[in-house]
Amino acid sequence: MSDHTEHDEQRVLQEEDFENLHPEWGQKQFKRMVWKTRWKFFLNAGGALFLVFIVYHIYVSSLHIYFDQSKVRNDFLRSIVSVVEMHGDGLRVEKPVHEAFEVSPFLTQKANLKIYRQVGSWEVITGEIEAELSISGKLSYTITNTGAYMNGNNTGPFFLPYSLVSNQVAPTSDSSDSNHMNRLAKIDDGHVAELSLSVKNLISPEQLMKLLANYDVGVTAMPVYAGELKEIDTSYSRAGMYNYMTPHLTLKPLTSFGENGSGWYAYFAPDEAEQMHEQVQAMMSDLEWMTSNVQYNGSDMDRERLAYLKENGVQVYGAVVTGPVRELEKITKLPEFHQFQLNRVEIWNWD
Repeated sequence: MSDHTEHDEQRVLQEEDFENLHPEWGQKQFKRMVWKTRWKFFLNAGGALFLVFIVYHIYVSSLHIYFDQSKVRNDFLRSIVSVVEMHGDGLRVEKPVHEAFEVSPFLTQKANLKIYRQVGSWEVITGEIEAELSISGKLSYTITNTGAYMNGNNTGPFFLPYSLVSNQVAPTSDSSDSNHMNRLAKIDDGHVAELSLSVKNLISPEQLMKLLANYDVGVTAMPVYAGELKEIDTSYSRAGMYNYMTPHLTLKPLTSFGENGSGWYAYFAPDEAEQMHEQVQAMMSDLEWMTSNVQYNGSDMDRERLAYLKENGVQVYGAVVTGPVRELEKITKLPEFHQFQLNRVEIWNWD
């Protein structure tokens, strides 16, 4: 029995020795192993993040190298200019020499450009445009206007000839015409202005330019009739008893896009009526390009308009003109024109 007790005491002492000697050493080793594991994890994670950072920057740099090519940038700029100016009324888009465009990692091109109007010889900033072109070719944009006056008039609109929308006889006078002509008459000679006007009947661009040939003005836009309300179902608004305002295409001065950038004319000069055929052909070419290469709100309708114009030719029913106020005042006396609207006025800057 004593032998059994002595054996138990030895076993207990051995267990106590184990408990007393090893826990302190095991805990330090455990902590050391934990920290080593943590550092290894952080180093691996940091290395992975650094690798992702390098790959991302290589990817973005490659995108910019590709999208900074003149052809790609010019096509993007052409998309914006063609769609916005073709549906405006003398509205122009900034055409920067060094295109400050962006591209997102998802291949969406972005641009923030100035919007301006030609008033006399000056390009007067009237707002900004934010445009995006997705990799699928979808163009979307928003225009923010920075009007000079809180109660200022919007530029345009143009009114369709009465023969297109009504069998009734057109009124001989309009109170709004008198208001705008009175305002124009009160401006002194040291100013230039922008004036919108409508033509009583559809005419060719050459005919309209010949009507203005004897006046020192420039034409910045002409609304084109492309079958609206007759063959093409478009939304419209009606003011008064006779006047119809519809969305329209716009014949504008020639803008060209090449490998080294773009070039453009400020306005049509009245003594260049013989050159209008070239301008019309450029418009048709641009309309065909944008309906074939860009998706935008209204592109389906523009394809119908293009088909109408190919079959019936280009006719206009108004214009935006700019120049000295006295010259504009003379134009308001011509019997072929009506529905005048005085737009921007600036101090003398006419050459």
